[in-house]
Amino acid sequence: MTDQIPTSQNPAELGEGLCFLIGPFRGGTTLLRKMLDSHSRILSPAETWFLLPLLNLWEGQGQCPRYNPAQAAAALRGHLSQQQFIDCVRAFAHCFYAAHMDGSVRWFVDKTPPYLTIAPALAQIFPRARFIILARDPRALATARHTWKHANSPSVESRFAGVAGDLARLASLADLVASRAQCVRYEDLCRAPEETCRRLCDFLEVPFEAKMIRYGGSPHDEGYGDENTRLHDAPHTDSLERWREVITPEQSDALLARCDAHALERLGYGALLRQPA
Repeated sequence: MTDQIPTSQNPAELGEGLCFLIGPFRGGTTLLRKMLDSHSRILSPAETWFLLPLLNLWEGQGQCPRYNPAQAAAALRGHLSQQQFIDCVRAFAHCFYAAHMDGSVRWFVDKTPPYLTIAPALAQIFPRARFIILARDPRALATARHTWKHANSPSVESRFAGVAGDLARLASLADLVASRAQCVRYEDLCRAPEETCRRLCDFLEVPFEAKMIRYGGSPHDEGYGDENTRLHDAPHTDSLERWREVITPEQSDALLARCDAHALERLGYGALLRQPA
């Protein structure tokens, strides 16, 4: 959004104590956020979404039945510079997150999958925030989107472009915030949940708590998110190879060919380029 140095001097407004869990739609973010939310020092409630319309006040994109977003953005720009607007966003976000936290909570982990589209702006607006980047095998991701009960995709191939684009955005974010990010693969979360959670706890500088694994034993704010996480109380591996029932070897090759090689390598899936489907 801007190359200017942050003007706020409030560490909390700059993202201190804030962590964004960034992952693609149907990528396992609900599972991970419930595991994190089970920790006594971490709060990760339902998806927030508020930063999407808040940032769009400046961008003025899309349509709204009550007002013209582009005209509203033009009016706003007549009152504030971009830097002043960013300070306003920070102040609003700080009030939002602080309203949910008490002295016992060290981190607010915001899991909102659409934030993937604005993640570079979030990294700039909140220079002290940390990022957990969750990736998933592109074949499993395409299958999860195609077989979702609310999906209306005509074919699994129709999901390939979106999957490849999301992986590219994740890898770009991982490069951008490398010094304050931890990348996680969904498959590792399911196969080795304790090892993965210990790594995340080290990243967030909190002690590991075993109850993170059996997340079903802790209360959670449901809101939006994968309903399947309510059917289990711990990670499982049942869905990891389910893509083979939907995607043919030829389709697998076609999907992987659409994915950026750097993105696959950066997110830990480079081996897919060097092995048969």
